[in-house]
Amino acid sequence: MGMFFIYSIKVAICLVAFYLFYKLLLSRDTFHAFNRATLLLLMLLSLVLPFVSLSIDEPTVVNNGMVQVEQLLVAGVTGEDIQPASLTLVQVLFMVYMVGVVVSVGHEIVSLAGLYKLISGRDHVTIDNGIRIIVIDGDMAPFSWFNNIVISRSDYESGRREILIHEMAHISHHHSLDILLCNVLLIFQWFNPAVWLLRRELRNIHEYEADEAVLASGANAAEYQLLLIRKAVGERLFSMANNLNHNSLKKRITMMLTKRSNPWNRVKVLLTVPVAAVAVVAFATPKAESLSREIEHESDAIVSSVVKSTSDKAALVAQGKTSGEETVNAKGRADDTFIANEIQRMTSTDDDVYEVVEKMPAFPGGIAELMKYLSSNIKYPVEAHKAGIQGRVVVSFVVNKDGTVKDAKIVRSVDKSIDAEALRVISAMPKWQPGYQDGKAVSVRYTLPVTFRLTGESGKVQSTGAGNDNTNVKISSGNNNVNISFKDTRYYVINGVHVDAAEVKKISADKIKEIVVLKGEKAIEKFGEQARDGAIVVTTE
Repeated sequence: MGMFFIYSIKVAICLVAFYLFYKLLLSRDTFHAFNRATLLLLMLLSLVLPFVSLSIDEPTVVNNGMVQVEQLLVAGVTGEDIQPASLTLVQVLFMVYMVGVVVSVGHEIVSLAGLYKLISGRDHVTIDNGIRIIVIDGDMAPFSWFNNIVISRSDYESGRREILIHEMAHISHHHSLDILLCNVLLIFQWFNPAVWLLRRELRNIHEYEADEAVLASGANAAEYQLLLIRKAVGERLFSMANNLNHNSLKKRITMMLTKRSNPWNRVKVLLTVPVAAVAVVAFATPKAESLSREIEHESDAIVSSVVKSTSDKAALVAQGKTSGEETVNAKGRADDTFIANEIQRMTSTDDDVYEVVEKMPAFPGGIAELMKYLSSNIKYPVEAHKAGIQGRVVVSFVVNKDGTVKDAKIVRSVDKSIDAEALRVISAMPKWQPGYQDGKAVSVRYTLPVTFRLTGESGKVQSTGAGNDNTNVKISSGNNNVNISFKDTRYYVINGVHVDAAEVKKISADKIKEIVVLKGEKAIEKFGEQARDGAIVVTTE
């Protein structure tokens, strides 16, 4: 639904631009059929242009920004962890928009129902081409709806042929179809003044065409204009109908007296091309895309929750320069089974989404490949870097039954641009291997912490880790070696053999299969009191 909200906003922007174009350049011309086709084309372009994809990458200067991709965590959410968040302005606007859509749909349904009730079951006269003339009592202004002409008894008995010619012109030009399509657009663009104005312009053109047909039939122009003035009374009941009288009577009479426009004036419609091009480029700019993702996310998540980390394990860090080509020079992965065992089994907060299952979902190729995917796709936002913004953003997402990633949400925010970048990359992840519970594929929720941090020198890390003070695991991209530091800990294991820190530093990053960091009781349980300050276990290929 958030995506549709974004689409509606983009359509609204296009409609405003195209309305201004039409009003300034074409509305005074006498090419009624041409202008009608132009208006319909502009509406169609407004619906299509938001789908046009144009990739514009803002030049990214190689800087000292670093993105730390932390260990994937199974989401640990309890009832007391979930806190209702106050509504943002975007969420309030989204709810107002949806209320407007519902009200607009209701209005159109009532109008159509009333129109159907008036037309159906009444005595009528059928003339050429299956057109039905429905005569009603009362002082109602004549109108037409598809092949039906509704006229008051007094007008019908007075034999005013101009009225019938006028309404028959509406029918022959299929004006009712235009109004129907315009009203459907109005349901989703009810907030946009440009749609209401475009519909009014379209109605004006319909009347110009009908007036032109009356005069072409040989009617006296002065008498017809006097008839229009006299008929500028009566009740308009239905917004979808083509009414003889409306509040643009002065424009209609002026148009009848206007000299024919120069045929070359039609060339002005070609100016829609640069207008459309500007719209496409504007939608494709990085700032516009970032804002769109933010609005889409907030629209989809009316209530957000705060998720606390359930594991104090060390984080795997992927470091690179922010040129869009960040790299990982070591294959590293923490033992996901070990972490899953550390998390208390929880009851799902949703019948369809689990927190922990018998067989957890897996990224194709494992955690190492996930880290490579993230580090090679995440870009440090330029605006955040310029502003010196850094921090740890936490993203929650669901691995669906078919392996697709959905419902990505920010549960711990840092900055709009950083949040949007994290959401972009995670939402675009390829399919996972789904999780299983009782032999059936189920949806499982995860959280992924990602730290965006600026460094003092390019290629060096000032501070790394999962957000605690005890652990630093660093995979550097400069010398192809793994650099591991662990405060107050001197216990290292390589392939099951205890070694000192110097031996670990000699390992080529390309040879590392996994790195597991143990702390507290888990380290003591596995290696004894000598590992009371923690242990780092390295497995090579």
